[in-house]
Amino acid sequence: MKSLKNLCAAVVITFATLTPASAWWMSSDTGMSLSVGAGSYLLNNEIQRAARASRRGASGGVSTAQLARTGFHRNGSMAALNMLVGYYPPAQRPQIRQGFLELHRQYPQVARQLGVPTNDVATGLASFLAGAYMAYNNQNVSNSHVKPLANQLRRALAAERDFAQVTDAEKQRMYDATVMLGMLMATTQVQLQRQPDPMLEAQMRQLGKEMIEGFLKVDASRLRITSSGMHIV
Repeated sequence: MKSLKNLCAAVVITFATLTPASAWWMSSDTGMSLSVGAGSYLLNNEIQRAARASRRGASGGVSTAQLARTGFHRNGSMAALNMLVGYYPPAQRPQIRQGFLELHRQYPQVARQLGVPTNDVATGLASFLAGAYMAYNNQNVSNSHVKPLANQLRRALAAERDFAQVTDAEKQRMYDATVMLGMLMATTQVQLQRQPDPMLEAQMRQLGKEMIEGFLKVDASRLRITSSGMHIV
């Protein structure tokens, strides 16, 4: 079965040409601080409720119009990129910026193969969580699991009344940051499969743990991503 790991393989090749073998992009501030503002836009219990819900195909009483709110119209803002790059020392920022930009440019191709829309907050969050899950567990996430996860998150976002007040600019910032972080974690995990590095694997596991726990507010070991989305066990 195709996996997100395989879909990101081409990105790894490109990204590896921009980076040394060491984890130059790792930053404790990045791991600790970047739940990418999710807590400001969502009530975490809505996401947790979705994660704990039993498998169901219905949208749970959420209208099509509400579900469509997770999409947005892009502008030329580089706010998310600037935010991410700002976590690194000034001397590293040009290389960091180039690396993140390349990940962002590659993402539409990955999204098409995953069957999820671009410029959609639920898609970004799904990719972010899938990447964090891959990093924490050092294992791939099946391609077929990402779309159900995005749909699950879309329902949770649509059910949150305050989300209707989120502007397109804020949605774009969240989407861009989550896409770049998700791609970074996923592609690094692919690299680890090709070239094992115990130190980098330990760093990735810690980063994945911080990302999952910062967003879901549950122990990372309890998260499962399956063909029906995410579950908290």
